Amino acid sequence: AANVVVFGQPVDRIYDVLPPPHADIEACLAILFVGSAQPTDEDLRRTPFIVRRDKVVAALDWLKLNHPLYADVQISTDNLAEYPEDTPPVGVVYRPRSSATAPESLAVYESSSDRFASDGDAPFIVHGLNGPDLARMPYDAKIALAVRHFNSGHAALAYGHDSEPQSIYHNPDLYPGMFPWLYPYGRGGFGNSLCNKTLDRSVHIKLCLLYADRRFQTDR
Repeated sequence: AANVVVFGQPVDRIYDVLPPPHADIEACLAILFVGSAQPTDEDLRRTPFIVRRDKVVAALDWLKLNHPLYADVQISTDNLAEYPEDTPPVGVVYRPRSSATAPESLAVYESSSDRFASDGDAPFIVHGLNGPDLARMPYDAKIALAVRHFNSGHAALAYGHDSEPQSIYHNPDLYPGMFPWLYPYGRGGFGNSLCNKTLDRSVHIKLCLLYADRRFQTDR
C-alpha cells in the first residue's frame, strides 16, 4: 500500500486572456536540441512545437464552451498573431554531441557510446529515475546521504506548495485539477453535485473504468 499527500502549488499568474503574449512563453520555455549538427529550418518545421493558429483557436473555443474555468476567458487574436507558424515559438538551444560513429549509421535514439566501451565495464545508460537502492535504504541512511550531498556543494530543486494539504474527501475539484486530461470538461470528480444520486466512491471508480475510450484504464 502507498500513501499520497496532495498540496496545492503556487501559480505565478492566472490569465484571463489566451493565448498569453508571445514574450511570456519565451520567458519560461526553451527547446534543447542535442545532436551532431545544428538543426536546419526544415528540421525545426517538422518538430511538434510548431503553432497551428487554427488549432489553437479551435481548442480555446471548445474550452470556453465546455469547461467552466474557461467560460470567462477572452481569446486574443492579437496575441495569437504574434506566434510564428513556420518556426518554434520559443528559442532553440543547440548542444553539440561528438560521435565516433556516423550519425546516419545510428538508430533514432542511439548514441555511439551505446555500442561499445574501450575499456572497463560496458556503459549502462538509464533514461529516467532508477531508485531501487534508495527505496531499500533505511531512513537514517537517506538523511546521511542528503547531508553528504549538500556538504559536497551540490544543489537541489525545490517546489513551493500550500501550507495545508488538500483533502481527498468532499473535494470534487481535486481530481479534475490533478488530471485535466482525464477530466477535459473540468467536471466529474468524486462527490460532485452534478450526480443525480449519491455514488459510493468504489461505484464511481468502476463507472469511470467503463468509459468507452478507456482513458481511466490506459492512463499511466
